Amino acid sequence: MRVLSPVGTFPMRLTGARLKDGRPVLDTAMGVWRSEVSFELSDLPLAALAAGLLAGAFAAGRASARSVK
Repeated sequence: MRVLSPVGTFPMRLTGARLKDGRPVLDTAMGVWRSEVSFELSDLPLAALAAGLLAGAFAAGRASARSVK
């Protein structure tokens, strides 16, 4: 993932994951700037959809790999 800003384009990389006050937090770095991404309960439906799409893509890839043999 990249962050576009007036001073440039920075790759955003994951540096860690943890719980803070019972909520999941991703620690990230954008260039020299450290940041954290916090998740709220209202983020759950979208996160579940994204996880479902990834699982579906993974399953489809495995199925197509099995059919090639």
